[in-house]
Amino acid sequence: MNNNGFAKQYEKLREECERTLEAAIPDGVPEKLQKSMRYSLLGGGKRLRPALYLAVIRSYGEEPSDEDRKTAAAIECIHSYSLVHDDLPAMDNDDLRRGRPSNHKAFGEATALLAGDALLNLAFELLSGCACADARYARIMKLIAERSGALGMIAGQAIEFDADLAAAGESEFSGIARLKTGKLIEAAVLGGCIAARKEREIGAWTEYSENFGRAFQLRDDMLDVGGGERSLASVLGDGAEAELEALCRAALSALEKTGGDTEFLRGLTKSVLLRSSDGL
Repeated sequence: MNNNGFAKQYEKLREECERTLEAAIPDGVPEKLQKSMRYSLLGGGKRLRPALYLAVIRSYGEEPSDEDRKTAAAIECIHSYSLVHDDLPAMDNDDLRRGRPSNHKAFGEATALLAGDALLNLAFELLSGCACADARYARIMKLIAERSGALGMIAGQAIEFDADLAAAGESEFSGIARLKTGKLIEAAVLGGCIAARKEREIGAWTEYSENFGRAFQLRDDMLDVGGGERSLASVLGDGAEAELEALCRAALSALEKTGGDTEFLRGLTKSVLLRSSDGL
């Protein structure tokens, strides 16, 4: 697949995600809260996690169902809520997100906190509706809850918050990234595997998602290394590029074991992990 063909397919996936997300926020929500939810959920982003979920399904020649599109949207709702909460003064205290004022700067801390809570609840409203329609999605819902909860993404944030990052080494930064960034990516990939009824291939998809998640965070760190914050990339120094390439090779090798048509996912992997900016 050439770059133009990959770009068109990815844009199609993004548009599919945007339509589902647009329809996900219910009517009747208090006006300021709804604006705050929409501000973060519909305010841009790569839609990487829902794209991965849908792409895994399509790699087996399956067309995603309405339940799959809602599941993909739910994963993005969880990602969005985590960013809203991470930016709060009590956490990372970031004023900007995706080139705009962060949610609490635009709407105030209380509304931002509630918007994050509402997006998390919206995710599980979508997932539970899918689970009522098909038992597969109950398993996917449990997987997503585990990977995004106190043993997964939230654990990574908690460890990072309490860590002395100025003294942290490679193992500490890798452990944080495995949880905070990698677990929701893993949920998207393995959820797609379950939705496609290919659970016998879950080992290969786990290998892929673990390497992809680690490489994704490392690439983000490498792009931000000029900002002066200590990170895995700054700890690795000149070895960061070699580590990134090794992780990318391992992810691509794992794709070959999944038994599907992974041409698009290979393009996605290379575009995301070897990108030169925060876009694709």
